[in-house]
Formats: sequence, C-alpha cells, structure tokens
Amino acid sequence: MIRFRLAEVLKAKGWTPYRLSLMTGLSAPTTYRLADPKMEFGRFTVDTLDRICGALEIQPGDLLEHVPDRRSAPR
Repeated sequence: MIRFRLAEVLKAKGWTPYRLSLMTGLSAPTTYRLADPKMEFGRFTVDTLDRICGALEIQPGDLLEHVPDRRSAPR
C-alpha cells in the first residue's frame, strides 16, 4: 500500500491544508482530505501531485511511502 505523507510534510513546513489550498488552487476540502493521515482515498491526478510538489518545493518521493501490505504479499 502507498502511504501519503502530506500531513507530515505540512507540519514540518509549518503549513496548514488551507494554506496549501491557497497556494495550489485545489479546494480546501480536497487539501484537508489529502492531509488527513487516517483518511483512505483511492486516487488523485498527476496534476494534483504536481501542484502540491510545486507549492511545497518538494519531490513526489517526499510525499509517497510504500508500506508492505501483508494481505497482498506474495506467498
């Protein structure tokens, strides 16, 4: 499974999801949802990832972490 680390990155930079919304043009509900570490979401576009990385001046790898899922691990 892929873990989206946006909440950690925002905290480290001293940003709120609202500020990210203003800087990216994404809606506030979207940025709050993406920043909620408990929220599960299916997908988002490359455009969204590009906007977030551009605003925060980070690379996609700073946001994404692969966490092995025991259920889907090869046997």
